[in-house]
Amino acid sequence: MKFENNNKEVIKRITNRSLKTNKIRNIFAILAIVLTTFMISSVFSIGVSFVKNYKTMNLRIQGTTASVALEKPTETQINKIKKLDLVTDTGYEITVGNVDLDSLTKNRTKIIIKNSSIDNFQKQIKPAISNIKGKYPTEESGVMASRKALEFLGKSDAKIGEKIEVPTQIDGKAVNKEFILSGIYTTYDIVQDTGYLLVSEKFIKENGLSLEEDGKLLITLKESSKNAAPEILKKEVKLIGQQEFSFNYDITDNLSDTAIAAAVIATIIVLFIVLSGYLLIYNVLYIAVNKDINFYGLLKTIGASPKQIKKIVKGQALRLSLMGIPIGLILGAIVSFGIVPLAMGTLFSGAHAGAMPTEVSFNSFIFLASALFSLLTVILSCRKPAKIASNISPVEALRYTGANIKKKKDRNTTNGGKLYKMAWYNVFREKKRAIIVFLSLFMGIITFLSVSTFLGSLKVENYIARYVKSDFTIQNITASEGKIDDAFVEKVKSIEGINTVYTSEASFLQLEMNNDVLLPAFNEVYRRLGQSDSQLKGFLESAKKNPSLLSTSIIGIDDNLIERMHKEAKEKFDVEALKRGEIILIDSWSYGDNCKDIKGDLTIKNTKTGKEGIYPVKVFKNNTRLLPPGLPAHLGIPTIYMSVSALEKLDQAANNYIIYIDGEKKYEPKINMELKKMSSNRGVWFESKSEKTQEFNKSQIVMNVLGGGISIILILIGILNFINIMITGVNVRLKELAIMESIGMTKKQIKKMLTFEGLYYAGITTILILTVGMAVIYGVGTLTREIADYAVFTVPAIEIISVIIVIFIVCLITPAILFTNSTKKSVTERIRGIE
Repeated sequence: MKFENNNKEVIKRITNRSLKTNKIRNIFAILAIVLTTFMISSVFSIGVSFVKNYKTMNLRIQGTTASVALEKPTETQINKIKKLDLVTDTGYEITVGNVDLDSLTKNRTKIIIKNSSIDNFQKQIKPAISNIKGKYPTEESGVMASRKALEFLGKSDAKIGEKIEVPTQIDGKAVNKEFILSGIYTTYDIVQDTGYLLVSEKFIKENGLSLEEDGKLLITLKESSKNAAPEILKKEVKLIGQQEFSFNYDITDNLSDTAIAAAVIATIIVLFIVLSGYLLIYNVLYIAVNKDINFYGLLKTIGASPKQIKKIVKGQALRLSLMGIPIGLILGAIVSFGIVPLAMGTLFSGAHAGAMPTEVSFNSFIFLASALFSLLTVILSCRKPAKIASNISPVEALRYTGANIKKKKDRNTTNGGKLYKMAWYNVFREKKRAIIVFLSLFMGIITFLSVSTFLGSLKVENYIARYVKSDFTIQNITASEGKIDDAFVEKVKSIEGINTVYTSEASFLQLEMNNDVLLPAFNEVYRRLGQSDSQLKGFLESAKKNPSLLSTSIIGIDDNLIERMHKEAKEKFDVEALKRGEIILIDSWSYGDNCKDIKGDLTIKNTKTGKEGIYPVKVFKNNTRLLPPGLPAHLGIPTIYMSVSALEKLDQAANNYIIYIDGEKKYEPKINMELKKMSSNRGVWFESKSEKTQEFNKSQIVMNVLGGGISIILILIGILNFINIMITGVNVRLKELAIMESIGMTKKQIKKMLTFEGLYYAGITTILILTVGMAVIYGVGTLTREIADYAVFTVPAIEIISVIIVIFIVCLITPAILFTNSTKKSVTERIRGIE
């Protein structure tokens, strides 16, 4: 019968003293724990912050959480809608009027005055705005203004409580109204030509306005009910007169694919980090136990139980964790709070730049999970060393070498003495140790190469080549009348240094339903977006009664742009026929893989003038990114492209839409300044290729610093693991090597044999990188395309070659150096020392 002794204080004292006598071991172990904790906490924190901020950015661009609107609702309709299970929030807006100023008319800008219900403002608008100061007005004279509205009024410096005199058009009547500023906020509309003034409920009553006559109900749907909502609302809510539900595409749904891809990449990186950290901590503790195994054997001779030995080993590991984990968490927090704001501020630019928050999601769960991950890694890492130390007998401890070699078949052979064969046998005689070596090298290196692939795919050249086709771009985003008139275009052309100006026009015209061209587009888009057949059927029935539902944007492109597009396109079309208006182009996105089968004619009508035309259709795969984007239309209706001359025959009032401008490089600063000023005055969107490149380069620097830092740490972990394992391998074979030397094998031969072992490790690791590793790299490149559609997969050839060279250098010189340092004593002294 065994009687447990109770020497808790002694065990604690031995644990502490053992820690003090192994300072170098402690430094390595703490470093391993710090690196593992730091990497896990920083990757999770940055990843969570990115996803959360990206979702907020999309919501801000959308402007509201509501995705359904109903004009002029009745009380009965409102009550019915609120009772539906698919609705989470409802609110309303009442349109009051506009600000009437000559400066707004001159600059093609506007300020809208409206009232929002408390629910609408708090639950639907507030999540999509920021920098809120003050509060929503409650008094009749109170007003809450967007910063853009104050800018248009020349009151950008206005303070809360300040009086603002505003000439307004309310219900068709001109009124000079004095408001008291109760609040200020920032909006993030892509179109920067609109400001908002929000007035109180009392103001609405005072001016005789009502929801049923002047407003609209705004509905936020449950995520799970969005697809079914159109059919349910149509069935449950009785509409009056011309009423119909308006469904806005929820761009926050775009987050799903991006979030999934980002989560997969983050998960892969974290798994690599955890496994690399586990191997590093395991190796450090394993080496320490091997060196102290004699000490644990002596402890057993004086009565220490296996359980107490385990407590000593695990106690040391846990004490090291108490030092390493907090340091890792602090470093992770510092990096997160330093990198996230910088990265978020530079990753997005242009129209979306201001909408991207730079907040760090400080979630205690992330850091708690990181600490638990690291602690679990340490506990798992010390299990095997603790088991070895607790199970060994005092006699075995004296003779322990660490080698666990199973008896093989008789290996007597004339070839057995060849050094390269002996080395091959030594590499694989302990399969578990060999696997750990290969895993250690492979995991650190493949993570390094994965990060390099990710960053290489997001080069600024790829972004510019896909999205920025000309030196300058000016866009009238909503194709509003007069924003870019002919005089504006002529002024652009007259600027010194400009070589080519490509113009486009846009009009919103009605299509005639047909089964050859439109129906396949509806079928494909509804299927792709998960809409039901009954939803499509319902829309088509509505379109029969109200053909205006089939209206879409018709984009006219000038001859220069047609020729350039044909030159850059992979798929060719009849240039002259398009110029003459004998064919029209439809983007292939609406047809998916069936685009080649689409043939037929399409009738386009201008219902205002009665003009119409019938055009043969060419479905065009737009790889050039030169075709201007279409304006919002009903789900499934494609955008139509024709020549400017053909569009003007249908609609002489078509508005100038997008201008692409190319100029001479030496005039670039001057052109940039002039075009930016002109665009700002008109409230139109402006983009410069040079500025875009500079902005993107800033983000690349941030990403390279972050990604490069992670990569270097991970590859160092892999190399440290290899060195640690080779230290263990040489240490446990000191007796064997000394005996081999005593029977005639020279130190030069032993070094050569060990060098061959390193060569095999390097060679096999290289093969793994070039096979399994390439598959992983390709997978990372594919996932990167889900995050950024401009990404181009590029094999990191320079990094692969560099890494392979480093592997061979480390693997070839490390074993020989370790043997030299371990064999400074004579053979006799070494054999006696081991005995």
